[in-house]
Amino acid sequence: MSKIALVTDSTAYLTGEEIARCGVTVIPLTVNFEEGFIYDEIVDTEEFFARVDRAGKLPFTSQPSGGQFTEVYRQLLEQGKEVISIHVSSRLSGTFENSAAAASGVDSSKITVIDSLTTSAPLAFLVLAAAQWAEEGLNRAGISARLEQAVGELGSYFIPQTLEYMKKGGRIGGAQALLGSLLQIRPVLHFWKGEVAVLDKVRTQRKAIQRMLQELPRESKKLKAAVIHCAAPEDAAAIKELIIKAAPHAKVEIREIGPVLIIHGGPGLVGMGYWAHD
Repeated sequence: MSKIALVTDSTAYLTGEEIARCGVTVIPLTVNFEEGFIYDEIVDTEEFFARVDRAGKLPFTSQPSGGQFTEVYRQLLEQGKEVISIHVSSRLSGTFENSAAAASGVDSSKITVIDSLTTSAPLAFLVLAAAQWAEEGLNRAGISARLEQAVGELGSYFIPQTLEYMKKGGRIGGAQALLGSLLQIRPVLHFWKGEVAVLDKVRTQRKAIQRMLQELPRESKKLKAAVIHCAAPEDAAAIKELIIKAAPHAKVEIREIGPVLIIHGGPGLVGMGYWAHD
């Protein structure tokens, strides 16, 4: 059994099977309504946005507290483990900051905290790869070094149907210049140095998808890709087929996103995350 314990946050949206198989501890973010909160996990999007509409104001999201990380880290160290904790971009959330502070307070000599500079499927790729490397017997230093390299090999692109949620949630970053013009254009956004930025602006959804797919590194020998979506399964399936056609050797899957991300991205969002390495 590996001596490495893995921790991540809910925005990786790992499946229950993946969590159980890899023994990952997931610390959830929350979405907070006036009458209470819900944990971040895959939900019925129609019911979720109906609740948002009934609330009359956009709920806010919260990162896990430092105390939550401290408790988890202490328990894992007491079990004789060393910890690698991999989290959503520090430019999007205070999750990484809280996890790093907790690690310093517990025992930083046995805990490594990784800033993924991304979220969703690319974050999941990192966690699952770390689990495989731990199973293969790599130590914490070796896994951490590979993860830091992998962060630079990830790509994440997405096409929202509206920027209204991102604007209200304060996560619009470099896409600020698009506000007020979404009726005339379809933006293609991406993660750049850990925050949301504009890749391009086109006129239709079809052209936006084509523009997004231009960024797919098809020549990569080991290409792993995921179509990301919120309440758009048919669009996601179509994009998956386009990726397979463009890069037949790629491993391609479809992953949904949950409340913390969809409250910023809005319904109908589609995207693509990849990990390209040789």
